[in-house]
Parts: sequence; structure tokens; C-alpha cells
Amino acid sequence: MTYQEEIKTWLSNYKEKHFEKLPNGKWKKNQETYPHILPESHRFDNLLSPYKESFLNSSFKREIKFHSDFHHLNSSQAMCINLFYPLFQERKLELIAQKLGITNEKINYDSVCFEKDSEIERGYRPTSFDFYFSTESGKKIHFEIKYTEQEFGKAKKDPEHFEKYESVYQDHDSVINEEYRNRDSFLENYQVMRNIINIGPDKFVVFIYPENNLKIRKQAEYAKQEFVKTEFKEKVFNITWEDLIEFIEPHIQNSKDLNTQLKEFKDKYRINKPCR
Repeated sequence: MTYQEEIKTWLSNYKEKHFEKLPNGKWKKNQETYPHILPESHRFDNLLSPYKESFLNSSFKREIKFHSDFHHLNSSQAMCINLFYPLFQERKLELIAQKLGITNEKINYDSVCFEKDSEIERGYRPTSFDFYFSTESGKKIHFEIKYTEQEFGKAKKDPEHFEKYESVYQDHDSVINEEYRNRDSFLENYQVMRNIINIGPDKFVVFIYPENNLKIRKQAEYAKQEFVKTEFKEKVFNITWEDLIEFIEPHIQNSKDLNTQLKEFKDKYRINKPCR
């Protein structure tokens, strides 16, 4: 079984345990039902209980454009919210900065955003980072979240993307190694390239993925090693969910709600439960 298949099986069992009275939901792409999908009318049951109501009453709920597959239990968007919103609510996002080695910094909590549009692609449909915040000193941290995805997306080699590359990307790819600063390399590695061109002197990109999602892990590691110029490599972080949770846990022991949230998070998403 692939990692994706293993997690879908895990989440099917999770749904049966926690939502036994709900029918299986549909995948919109083919209108077939699957046991790891909630009915779309119950999509917000994808949020873990300790902070669910708080999130639904927050401005984020009104501002976020939810993905069409948000009702899938393996939604990386829901996963992102289930970790980062509680840390925002409890003013604990400094822990994330510390994990990145960005120390002695205060988070600008007014800057926190889910689905943050890139500032580069003005006038075009921009890439959207899953999560974002800045520090009071002006450091900007962008997060790309992965769960069961099998790869970073590619782009079609068609006139639309050729024009966008020539109009936008080739003027903002100075952080990329020379051998990859060309249209074909950019489009072949479209999603990851659109992410890393957002790094800069005070701009960081963080890829978070499960330890056992080997395809995504290898792509993220390869991108940092091969695509990014040496002087900018320290602006790209590859972090597993397992390492991130392990770092956070000792620092939130005095918060009952956060402890419960992390426990439910680990159980739902099979964190620290080896797949192989």
C-alpha cells in the first residue's frame, strides 16, 4: 500500500469510530462515495472539538476560501487549521518561530493568515500559502502544508503558462540556481518553484509534511538542495509533522485545551504511529 492508501484506511476507521451515524461522503471529482470522506454538509466536523466553535466564530472562518475537498478527512487545509488556529488562539505561535531557529522574535498576531496570496503574482491568479505570519521585526514566514498528497504540482506547458512565466516568474527567480532558471524547469516543478521564489533576506518558506510521506519528503528535500542557491538555503525549512509536534508538546503542558487538541490531532492524523 502507498502512504496515501494507508492513511485513507486509517481515516476510514477514524470516521467509523467518531462519526458512525454519518453516511460516507462524495468525492466531487467522480461523485463516488468513500469511507474517509464526510458528507459535505458536515464539513466542519473535520475540525477537532477543543477549538472548533472558537474557529467557527472567528474572522478566519469568514475570510478563508475553503477547498472543495475540505470535507475529506485527509484535507491538508483542515489539518493546517487544526494545528495552527489553536496556537494562534492561545498566542503560542512563537513556538513555531523557535522551531525554525527564529528566536527572540515576537509574532505580529494581526498578520496571521490562512490562504495567504503570494505578493509576486499581482494581476494573475496567485499561489496561495496555507498559513502565514510575520514577526514584529518584519520577518515573513510562509507555510506550505502537505499530508497525503503524492507530489508537488506541475504546470501544463501551454501558451497560458508560457506567458505567465515570461511576464512574472523569470523576473523573480533570482534565488534559483542558474541551471534551473528556465521555463521548462519552472513549469515541471511549478508548485514548489512558485513557493521558493517567495524567499528573500527576511522571507522564509516552510514545507511541513508527514515523515512517512516519502514522495513529498524527497521532493521537498531535493528542491532545497538543488533548486535554491546556497546563500538562500537557510530561508527554506523542511519539517515533518512528527518533529513539529514533538517540539511543541513540552511547551504547552499548562494548557489543558492545547494538550487535548494535540492528542486528538495525533490520533486523527496518525502522527507518531509508524506506517511501515
